[in-house]
Parts: sequence; structure tokens; C-alpha cells
Amino acid sequence: MLPGNLVSELSRVDPKGTSQHCWECLRKVSKSLSERWHSCPKCGQELDRDYNSALLIQKIGLLSTQEEDITSVKTAVRAYLAEESRAFP
Repeated sequence: MLPGNLVSELSRVDPKGTSQHCWECLRKVSKSLSERWHSCPKCGQELDRDYNSALLIQKIGLLSTQEEDITSVKTAVRAYLAEESRAFP
């Protein structure tokens, strides 16, 4: 990278399932489509369901743009979310 140049990196994050997990602690918090409020019993987060999803997508996206191997970061997040889904049906 040359000094003074602005470099940005875009990352595509699959939004599937992001409304069913807490952006802060990643715990699965199942809700029907008509439920518009996210309330996490684990960490206490209380916010709009769509805003919660946006924050989780941002978190995953930022993790994937770090200098670590992108595949391993995404795999780790997916594995964690899957594990949480099994642990807290």
C-alpha cells in the first residue's frame, strides 16, 4: 500500500440466522418473524431485532477483514452459532 492511499475491503456476510442470535454474546434467542424485539436472557441485550442483526453482521464482517485467515474466522463463528443452537434449542 502506498502512503496516502485509502484502501477499503468489502466482505459479504450471509444474514441468514442473524436475527436468531445475540450480537453481543452470540447466544441463540429464537423468535418468530412477528417478534420485532430482541431480548437476550444471557447478557441482557435489549434492542430492535433488525438492529441486533445489523450489529451481528457488522461484527462478523469486521472479524473477517482482520489479518487472520478469513475462512477460519467465518468457520469459527458459524461453528459457535451452530453449537449455541444445539445447546439452547
